Amino acid sequence: MIDEIRKLVSVNGVSGNEKNVCEYIKSQIIPYADKVYTDVLGNLVAVKRGGKKRIMLMAHTDEIGLVSTFIDEKGFVRAAAVGGVSPQNFRNCHVTFENGVRGVFVCEKNDSKMQDCYIDIGASSFDEAVSKIDIGMTARFDADTFESDSVIVSKALDDRLGCYILMETLKKMPVTDNEVYFVFTSQEEVGLRGAKVSGFDINPDVAIAVDVTVAADTPGCDSYGCRLHGGAAIKIRDASAICSASVVEALESAAREHDIPFQRDVLTAGGTDIGAVQTGGRGALVGGVSVAVRNVHTVSETASKSDIRAAVGLLCAYIEKEVENKA
Repeated sequence: MIDEIRKLVSVNGVSGNEKNVCEYIKSQIIPYADKVYTDVLGNLVAVKRGGKKRIMLMAHTDEIGLVSTFIDEKGFVRAAAVGGVSPQNFRNCHVTFENGVRGVFVCEKNDSKMQDCYIDIGASSFDEAVSKIDIGMTARFDADTFESDSVIVSKALDDRLGCYILMETLKKMPVTDNEVYFVFTSQEEVGLRGAKVSGFDINPDVAIAVDVTVAADTPGCDSYGCRLHGGAAIKIRDASAICSASVVEALESAAREHDIPFQRDVLTAGGTDIGAVQTGGRGALVGGVSVAVRNVHTVSETASKSDIRAAVGLLCAYIEKEVENKA
């Protein structure tokens, strides 16, 4: 598990620049799919053919990061956030641009906004800096990935963890009459853009987002919410979608039938790819299977290994079930 996740998070995949992530995933899943293709927005789709309902499983390949917007006369690079970047969470973090140039993300104030931050790439002048990077280049945040007996800590678990879960589900694909689409979506962090395109193209009966959710089990958190080691998190609703009751019931039933630990996931802020698919085209039944993660949108996102395994088991169990067209 740790080796595969480490490979996934090591690839630069800031929103709009997910190609290398998709190429790596494609190299790993081709033997397990009936068809693999990439659409116009960069979504990677793997299909397992079947004659009954279309199930669409989604995990986004992009990560939050930075995009260079201006270089001053001293060679310091100003940047804008790509996705939900809180500057304080990344103070003095190492970054790597898409061409391999490295630097440090610096906040000038304790309560810095993005306009108070810059990237130091070690250049001493404007000319030196522009010889190394171009305006519009994206940069990812860097950090080590490590494990203990029970958890994995890394940057970009949101949502390379979901990508890993989809890859494992495809490899362990149970016998089913359903037609299953494994969609590794683009540009989720900047508005669920890839999911809008893939949802319209696939036109699924059911769409399920596989993502992370906020763990509320640390000191100072509210006494409700998901927790590490609590099992797969079955989404009820978030700010982007209200999940279909029939999908929630089917996921919970599958979990009980296979003795898979699960918990309920209710988010009052944030969204997932199902928000773009639920009301697109003719609409679709939607649900979500998440993994509770501490320190979301930092370089130290923390997830439970047992929760990851539970999510894979739950998706496999659900795929086997008869899908009903009822809300």
